[in-house]
Amino acid sequence: MENSNKYTIDKLNNLIDMSEDGKEGYENAAENVKDAAMKSSFATFANERAENTLQLRQIVQQLNGDAEDKGGDSTGTLHRVWIDLKSVFTGGDTDAIINACITGEEAAIKEYKSVLDDAEILESCKFLVGKQLSTIEQALMSIKAKVHQKVD
Repeated sequence: MENSNKYTIDKLNNLIDMSEDGKEGYENAAENVKDAAMKSSFATFANERAENTLQLRQIVQQLNGDAEDKGGDSTGTLHRVWIDLKSVFTGGDTDAIINACITGEEAAIKEYKSVLDDAEILESCKFLVGKQLSTIEQALMSIKAKVHQKVD
């Protein structure tokens, strides 16, 4: 029997993949950046993405779906962005790491907004998606603020 929530489940699974990719990206950034404050921020952002993943998995399970790592259209793109940027992390170049994180967060924000704007997504899921979007936007603002502090 087809799950009537399949479309929403698929979209939430894409967000799960994005959150996992973001977590890995931030863990790599925290390991490779030299600045202690940035290291701490990146570790915090990695923990936030892990929590996002957990919350999304719970919603998918409540919808009688399988929370899985399946890759998706835009998710696959974001995954490739984070993977491509891992090579930047190995050099420990703080500016390159920050720019990589900004790129990843901008892609995540775009995907989260598309889910929120999608009329086919169950309204009951949109509160959590909006809440997670807000934490991602705050992380992006925090990273950009640190860039400006560094410049000033």
